Amino acid sequence: MATNLRKLRKYLLPPAVLIFALCAVLTYLLRGGFRQFEITPYKVPPAAFTNWNEVLNHPQDISLVTLQTGAIRMDACLNLDPASPKQMECDHAPRNLAALVHWVHHPRFGDFLIDAGFDDSFAKHPPYGNYTEAMKLFNWVNARSHRRGSRIGSTNRAHFLQAEPSFLARAAVANHFSGKTKFSSLDFLAAPRMAPLGASIDLFGDGSLWAISVTGHTDDDIAYLINGLQPVLLTGDASHLEWAFEAGVAPRGWNKEGTARAY
Repeated sequence: MATNLRKLRKYLLPPAVLIFALCAVLTYLLRGGFRQFEITPYKVPPAAFTNWNEVLNHPQDISLVTLQTGAIRMDACLNLDPASPKQMECDHAPRNLAALVHWVHHPRFGDFLIDAGFDDSFAKHPPYGNYTEAMKLFNWVNARSHRRGSRIGSTNRAHFLQAEPSFLARAAVANHFSGKTKFSSLDFLAAPRMAPLGASIDLFGDGSLWAISVTGHTDDDIAYLINGLQPVLLTGDASHLEWAFEAGVAPRGWNKEGTARAY
């Protein structure tokens, strides 16, 4: 009996050690997913308009400046629908894709950043800066590198989320919010639907800045309309490559349902 137990331990010990090691590595890589944020609902003011014709016919005193904070070198077709037959037409050569930050100024409500771009860690610790280990591994596997560009300060006025980030989302980007734990969530389920763009929130209640739900590439994608003298729609990841927009190829989602929503 004792001999059989020793043989059993001999055969079971290596797999057990391997499983333990794999679990330890996965926990280390995904530990950002265990981070929690303090999220409170954003109090949405009553919308000033009910359709886009009214909105665009009443431009507001709001300005937009777009700056480049770095570049991502990668195959630009990597994040597109891999099942699309048009992928064969896409140039899969690596190129530098601009990492942009959009500075919005409102004379009454102040200054806001839409997508904060790269911070100093990408200059101090190239090429992946403050990415979590999981994101560093993902970028290394996909031959993505990052180059820091011009410096820009960040504001703490508001951090908008569409919903509680999923475990995988936190595992990917938790380090981006170092020192920032308080967020405001945007409830698009209660927002009015304004065709053809769907659920839209008039953030200031004066028609100047709109948040628009564009779930697809990820479940919490948000686009923004800056309704100044020259209106600008920031699509974000709803459409992030000119060729794909013109060819009708959507960004790939986390799953098939996400890619379908992206279309």
